[in-house]
Amino acid sequence: MSAATKARALLLAVVASGLAACTTTKGTLDRSQVEAVRVDGRLYEVRVAPAEVEGEYRLLVVRGTIVVNPDPQRESERLWNVVQPFMERTCKGPVVVLENNLADKVNLYIRFRCGA
Repeated sequence: MSAATKARALLLAVVASGLAACTTTKGTLDRSQVEAVRVDGRLYEVRVAPAEVEGEYRLLVVRGTIVVNPDPQRESERLWNVVQPFMERTCKGPVVVLENNLADKVNLYIRFRCGA
């Protein structure tokens, strides 16, 4: 094998491993369907599903666009702008957030219930 062929093979291996590192499996929620929404020019995938307890729901927001070096504080603020209409639409009234978890600095998991 020539030096040029070895270099080319090494380069392809590096590129392939870099692409593999960039692809992550998107989160899912049982008994939910994805709804794509664009907020502030950014694409998000939102899933809402009933939780195990009656009147409680799980909500997952996955960033649909690539983010380089995300700022968790700003991402969290953006994500709350995304989830509030979904929670209000689900409950048709007041919402109580039971769990709030920002994963990978760009994806948000929330467990909430309807009522005060």
